[in-house]
Amino acid sequence: MRKSIFISVLVLTSILLTACGSAAAPTEASSAKSVNIVLSTNPNPAAVGDVEIVFTITDADGKPIEGAKVDVSAEHPAMAGMGMSGAAVEQSGGVYSIKANFSDPGTWKITIYVRKDGLDYKEEIELEIQ
Repeated sequence: MRKSIFISVLVLTSILLTACGSAAAPTEASSAKSVNIVLSTNPNPAAVGDVEIVFTITDADGKPIEGAKVDVSAEHPAMAGMGMSGAAVEQSGGVYSIKANFSDPGTWKITIYVRKDGLDYKEEIELEIQ
């Protein structure tokens, strides 16, 4: 009797482990991004002090995304609590800009949120401040 219970438990355990292990891993729907963001700065290279960050934002086909709400945040991962955020101003042709004041050199994480109609996109880009 014990032997049959042990075998039943063993079989049940293997079925459960097989079921859990065979679940398909999530995959990316597409290797192409729905939004492309190119970051540039003025001055270039970016240095401690006032910097204009310019974003050229296009869709997957390379067409400018105009009329979007573009929010930007910047944080210095090496310096906890050091950061800033604000809304980028649309220039034209999918170009948006924001002015920032970087107090320390190093690698800053720039997070860009693009929202328009049903689009809700977020991207993080590292920016080196001299």
